[in-house]
Amino acid sequence: MSALPTIRKVILADGTEVELDGPRTTRQICNRIGADTLDVVRFKDRRHVMLVDDLGHPKGLPVNAKATRLYWDVCVPGTTHQIRGAVVIVPDGDFGGAA
Repeated sequence: MSALPTIRKVILADGTEVELDGPRTTRQICNRIGADTLDVVRFKDRRHVMLVDDLGHPKGLPVNAKATRLYWDVCVPGTTHQIRGAVVIVPDGDFGGAA
């Protein structure tokens, strides 16, 4: 049985993906995506989370189609809410701290 891959990346609103080389603090993640507060989406694998700008809608950020599809994958069928702006995907427990 092979180990599941560890995912650490940013998905920009235009769909561009940027790999991250290691764990980040909460502040670093906020700075990276321009967020003051984060919301967390837990993936089905129960290993990874997607961190999104909690105020993406009020800020008028562009829809992130890739992140929205990932979100809908874990939502109740028929969900129409869209993710806006850049997101960060990391292993759950990989982020934290304020520094």
